[in-house]
Amino acid sequence: MTAAPARIEALRHLLAQRFPVAPRTTGRLLPTGIPALDHATGGLPLGAITEIVCSGPSCGGQLLLGQLLNATRATRTRVALIDSTDAFDPASFAGDLLAHLVWVRCAGATAALHAADLLTRDANLGLVVLDLRGASSVDLRRIPSQQWYRLQRAVEPADLTLVVATPRATVPSAQVRFELGAVHDIAALERDRTTLIAELAPALQRQRLHSAAAS
Repeated sequence: MTAAPARIEALRHLLAQRFPVAPRTTGRLLPTGIPALDHATGGLPLGAITEIVCSGPSCGGQLLLGQLLNATRATRTRVALIDSTDAFDPASFAGDLLAHLVWVRCAGATAALHAADLLTRDANLGLVVLDLRGASSVDLRRIPSQQWYRLQRAVEPADLTLVVATPRATVPSAQVRFELGAVHDIAALERDRTTLIAELAPALQRQRLHSAAAS
């Protein structure tokens, strides 16, 4: 049994020699097509966690999700949606926007975090959305900060973006945080979705990374 760690270390060394990791570039971004967001940061950073705080009802969280599906469909990027409260309604989106989506239905924040831990290590995905908007304050407070930093470490070497949607600022390891606060009234239901997306105004609350233009 004592020889096992040595064999594992030898295997890691062999793999590192045969499959060296290329130097990673900074400032890698996933454009969203949301003017205010892309203007602020250039897009969503790859290898990082972006938190989207949806601080009120009907503040545009579903519009933002739909636009992410649209943007990633255009670039043939595979997406996973981790739905912590089984609230996603696929019928509200065009079928073509769902062809590249893996929908993971969870019963609570704990199960959703476990799913995120697995999916952020999947090289087939380019975007993982962890939707905690419906999670209770009690469940959010129960998530240990170490779990968020574990997710950060999982994402950093990956060619994917992790977006965490929350009802209030929750993720201490988020490198970028936006807040959606403006509430849409019932009249917005009659307006064109493209126009509503163009009017989304996520406010940048935190940015710990620099865009490619600034690096």
